[in-house]
Amino acid sequence: MNEKVIATLRSFYAGHRQQLYSYAVSITRNRESAEDAIHQAFEQLLRRDTLPADSRPYIFRSVRNAALDGLRRDRIRSDPVLLGAGADPSAADHLAQDIEEVLQEITPDEREAIILKIYGSLTFQEIAAIRGVPLPTVASWYRRGLERMRTAMARETSR
Repeated sequence: MNEKVIATLRSFYAGHRQQLYSYAVSITRNRESAEDAIHQAFEQLLRRDTLPADSRPYIFRSVRNAALDGLRRDRIRSDPVLLGAGADPSAADHLAQDIEEVLQEITPDEREAIILKIYGSLTFQEIAAIRGVPLPTVASWYRRGLERMRTAMARETSR
């Protein structure tokens, strides 16, 4: 194994593990599947001789691909991410449930753009590279998704 790749991945993981996890959960909708996707992506990345100079979008894209592969393989589409099973719902649980419901009202592309931008701290350019789409498309997904979330949250709070 290439020591430079190992060092790069180790450093990247240490600094970005929560962002990678949040991103993977946003795709898989399941905590264990998200962890599996990250593990699988890093296992594949460790087999490489080199990484691109700007490895951040490449690593996020690898995690995305592993998460999507897991979904196709397992057909996992349930299990609310933010709620604990059987717990007595507190105010934080209600807020988490409201956010989860709002996230279900936007398109997967919009949700992914928002998660990568906010939780992954990626630029629109990096998200465009991950998704393989033009930068204006990512910006539109992000803007439309936030607007739909604002509308849905206003509707939820008025109830």
